Amino acid sequence: MTAPDTLLTPLDGDIPLECGSKARNLARLKRLGYRVPPGMVVVDGAFQHHLEDAGVEDRCRRLASKLASLGAGEIRQESAAIRAQILKTPLRQALREQLARAYQAVWLGKPLAVRSSAACEDTHDASYAGQLDSLLGVASLERLEQAIRTVWASLWSERSLFYARHRGFGSMRMGVIVQEQVDARHSGVLFTRDPVAILRSEEAVIEYIAGLGDRLVAGEVTPRRARVRYSDQTVTRDDTGGTAFGPDLPDEMLQELARIGFELEQKFDAPQDMEWSVDKENHVVLLQVRPVTAARSGTDRIVWSNANIAENFPGIVSPFLYSIVSRGYAAYFRNLGLGFGISRWRIAAMRGALDNIVGLHAGRLYYNLSNIHTALYLAPGGMWLARWFNQFTGAREFPNVEQFAGGAVSRMIELARVIARTTWQYLWVGRRIARFECAVDRYADTTRPERLKTRALAELADDLRGFLDIRLNRWNDAALADTAAMVCCGTLKLLLPKTTFPQDDETAHGNLLSGLARLASARPISELWKLSREIRADAGLCALFTTTTAAEIASRLASPEYDGFRGRFVRYLDVWAFRYSQELMLTNPTPQEDPLPVVRLLQSYAREAGPGPDEISARQKTIRERATVMTAARLTPAGWWRWLPLSRAGRFRLVLRAAQGSILLRERARMKQALLYTRLRHVVLRAGGELARQGFIEGGDDVFLLAADEVLALIEGTLAPEVARKTIQRRRREQDPFSGTEPPDSFVLDRGEEWRPGAAAPVFAESRAGDSLRGSCACGGRVEGNAAVVLDVREADRVRAGDILVTRQTDPGWAAVFFLIKGLIIERGGMLSHGAIIAREYGIPAVVGVPGATQLIRSGDRLRIDGDNGVVEFCRS
Repeated sequence: MTAPDTLLTPLDGDIPLECGSKARNLARLKRLGYRVPPGMVVVDGAFQHHLEDAGVEDRCRRLASKLASLGAGEIRQESAAIRAQILKTPLRQALREQLARAYQAVWLGKPLAVRSSAACEDTHDASYAGQLDSLLGVASLERLEQAIRTVWASLWSERSLFYARHRGFGSMRMGVIVQEQVDARHSGVLFTRDPVAILRSEEAVIEYIAGLGDRLVAGEVTPRRARVRYSDQTVTRDDTGGTAFGPDLPDEMLQELARIGFELEQKFDAPQDMEWSVDKENHVVLLQVRPVTAARSGTDRIVWSNANIAENFPGIVSPFLYSIVSRGYAAYFRNLGLGFGISRWRIAAMRGALDNIVGLHAGRLYYNLSNIHTALYLAPGGMWLARWFNQFTGAREFPNVEQFAGGAVSRMIELARVIARTTWQYLWVGRRIARFECAVDRYADTTRPERLKTRALAELADDLRGFLDIRLNRWNDAALADTAAMVCCGTLKLLLPKTTFPQDDETAHGNLLSGLARLASARPISELWKLSREIRADAGLCALFTTTTAAEIASRLASPEYDGFRGRFVRYLDVWAFRYSQELMLTNPTPQEDPLPVVRLLQSYAREAGPGPDEISARQKTIRERATVMTAARLTPAGWWRWLPLSRAGRFRLVLRAAQGSILLRERARMKQALLYTRLRHVVLRAGGELARQGFIEGGDDVFLLAADEVLALIEGTLAPEVARKTIQRRRREQDPFSGTEPPDSFVLDRGEEWRPGAAAPVFAESRAGDSLRGSCACGGRVEGNAAVVLDVREADRVRAGDILVTRQTDPGWAAVFFLIKGLIIERGGMLSHGAIIAREYGIPAVVGVPGATQLIRSGDRLRIDGDNGVVEFCRS
């Protein structure tokens, strides 16, 4: 039994091992002479007493011993029970008395910070960053006692236990730090080496905000970032800025922080992660120091990003869809590698990475960038492939991964094989895309909705297997177009240094890829525009579409007087309406099931008398041709030499044709992908309806809560219906907390760790007129107009001609709106995202990758877009 006089110990004293590294490191910092807020530590003995008093000591030990074998539901149940007991049990009288004496003597009238210091926390193997609670602004003795219980309980929270299940539950021991809270002017974190490239880093990375740092550590705000090079103290600032920010830190203070960090790295014998504040007197105050856990292996930290993948899968993904997508991405990268001649032993060695290309966080799909970059680095030129992949998707993070390895001779042999195989693949890439199109068309023809009505479950199972065969075994033809677009557009960018054009090279890049003839994704827009011209030419139709609601239009089109137009409208839906917003999600109704969004678009089109999409595209073609001539002339001024294939202009024209052609091929493949997934929706719904009719599941839509293999097993009789129903109920409960939760676009987690609902989404500062936002140029040009902030394409009727559309991400369903707008701002996306491609097709100044745009901009705001430089400005009234 711990003696009463040891329950509270000064922070600068001898801190017991079981009180954790955080407290011991702070004590060491004080002994080394660094400025640390004064405080005390509630020792582990008090924690163990409390577990005993709460009646959960044995329960905690049992949970810790079998944590690795428990399921998620069991962990959540145990966590809730233990935490409830810890929180409601009062502190022992001996501890309360010591806290009262310390509060009256030292802390009265001062805001306090109460922080965890578990024995398993801040070690070389596990940081537990963000897993345990810290509370700021504790301003009374009663709140201090409650705060200590809250910190104790956080060791048994869901997020901490899930983290521990992966890392191993190191210890039940825990101290609690009570310190005077810093009156901070600025706060932040400093990594003495870049945590995602730690072995190659020679600079400190500093992230900081104004005021206290709790919102930064919790991920609630976007910080400013700076780097300080150790060799010459050069400060480099991230020009994208931060949110919720006041006056900036001067270079001298950033250099001072880097100096302290470098000293600590030497004293602690490892790269360090340091939390700090600058107080009102401009003193650097250290709040925490711990090893950078990425130091041993950069791949222990996983970079997750929804760049590009959120364009295809923007919402909560059903278990059925995830079972297809996760296998599909693994097959995509594996088959591409084999097709390009990468050695089978190398592919086999990276099976772990290839099998985990994507993951789910709060029910949403994210790229595992660490694994993707690992797979790309398999190939010769992996560094360039990784860079082009990020340009392709709009991702910005570069995880630390191993590069292409092997002896010099083996690398040369493999490189030669890769070059030969890749050349062979692309000699016939047009035929390969045509082969893919034929395979999808055959499947689409056999699975037309009217043909599915009479099919038995066994036949529907064959239809599902047919989809899986295309997606897992015959997708390489389509994947070649993706890879070609990524590589060719990346290579084209290399040929266009900033000196080529007076404006930014992103603008030149965009102009050269605009106005492409026969762009497949533009065809549905053109056909819908033609229908709108019929409406304008017919007085009765024009009155109907401009004076009534979409629902009334859909009802009245059934009358005989509109037979001709109704037939053409139905034909449009049959041929083109597989292109719609969230077309790959499977759970969203198609326009054939719910035509009202298409009717609303026709209403918007019918109000417009200006040029149609084909005319606008033709204008962009002229701009593209002029830009091509100008670029070639600047690359090779001598006219006679310019036309030779080996000249810079000759190489430019060759790569440009390849880039333009690959984009056209990629869009053709994307069209067929949409058709394929739309047909799959009909197959699965028909199977679900039949399973429900036979009593296997409760409702037809429940089928989406089963994995594809489970659906097949249920149909074949190898999965018991009662097991399927329980699985559906469990997954529905697991998905319920995700509704209304929006995780960040990117984040870094320990391997195996989940982003949990309840963590705050990024908060962005209120903008004032005259502020500017930054992103990447998708299409050049300058324009001014009123903002229309629209998050769902089903509300696209709110967009008026000449508006600047502001949205989170776009998918093909948005394309029909684009030629009506004057400018485009997207929070997510890259140069080859669908929104960027269509923006260039219609010459719309567009800026993509603008964090927080839909929160910072309000509908009706007057905006100015500088597409050439990727800048959005708020106009002064």
